[in-house]
Amino acid sequence: MNLQTFDLNLLRVFAAIHAEGNVSRAAMVVGLSQPAMSNALLRLRRACDDPLFVRTADGMAPTALADAMIGPVREALAHLKQALEQRTEFDPRHLERTFRVLTSDVGAAALLPPLMQVLETEAPHVVLEAVQLPHEQYARTLQEGRADLAIGHLPFLTAGFHQQRLFHDSYCCIASAQHPQLRGEIKLAQFVAARHVAIASGNADAQVDRELARRRRRRSVALRVAEYHTAVEVVAATSLIATVPRRAMQAARGLQTMPLPFTLPQAHVRQFWHSRVDQDAANRWLRARLMALEFGAADA
Repeated sequence: MNLQTFDLNLLRVFAAIHAEGNVSRAAMVVGLSQPAMSNALLRLRRACDDPLFVRTADGMAPTALADAMIGPVREALAHLKQALEQRTEFDPRHLERTFRVLTSDVGAAALLPPLMQVLETEAPHVVLEAVQLPHEQYARTLQEGRADLAIGHLPFLTAGFHQQRLFHDSYCCIASAQHPQLRGEIKLAQFVAARHVAIASGNADAQVDRELARRRRRRSVALRVAEYHTAVEVVAATSLIATVPRRAMQAARGLQTMPLPFTLPQAHVRQFWHSRVDQDAANRWLRARLMALEFGAADA
């Protein structure tokens, strides 16, 4: 490869295809037409003397050379972006960008209304995309630049990540307002005897099971769901119970809220970002706006 004649714009094409695993989606990310993207990929392959990406049933899979190149290429693009942004004054009013934020449905309900009010006035061209993924995908998604921030109680995001606390929340037990045995409180024996709804997107259930194991007790899980709002709807219509953050109950109807029959640590909800975007001007601005939001108390 002759660096003097190499088109550096192809690096953006390479990084987009590697991240998306699909030429059409990568074309949208870069802002090229499908034919232009295919032509750029052809030029990349010729310059590198390697196919770089091969078609599989799951999309465009990187070759060994592409996997070896992606780290240095992303680092170079990040440095170039940082250098260019430092040369111009950042103005959110002219920012045209889509921010992808990893969060649960409870986090989205707490964050999006006040944040969108800010964006409407300060950054009218910004698009916000709230994304729900399994927690085990968070680190890689942020590392690869496929999301800008993650928000939640996420203690597993450590090396390579920065964090700031936004608010705290506590957990409670919920049951139908017409539950035949429960009236405003629940004892440990009732809690263990009841059938539970477990929520995959949160941290409450793992903490509950650890606390019960410490007491040499076990509970019966009748249903596992992905999101809090689904659990709330099921509990309201059945005799099942669930453990949820109090913020999940702010707009709930037909339910009673009860203190848990044991103590769980509060959830400290934080925003997390990868080191690769720590100095990105737009990312820094969004983090500052989130820090400035007034969330109010949900655990009164």
